[in-house]
Amino acid sequence: MENKTGEYTGKTKIFLELDERQYNMDEIGKKVKAAYKASHKEKLKDLKIYVKPEDGKAYYTANDGSISGSVDI
Repeated sequence: MENKTGEYTGKTKIFLELDERQYNMDEIGKKVKAAYKASHKEKLKDLKIYVKPEDGKAYYTANDGSISGSVDI
């Protein structure tokens, strides 16, 4: 899909493959956001996600690093 200027406008999906396993980065992002919403009432201002397959976890920091947590991947 392209817009009038010829730029790609379709969806992009990102996967990480490691040790014969595949991790869907979109799904991990959704899981992190859901975990944040379930445990924090404060509005989400910014979010950084660090995927660490060897731990089976995605770690995150939010709101200028004042909040942190993790989810299983």
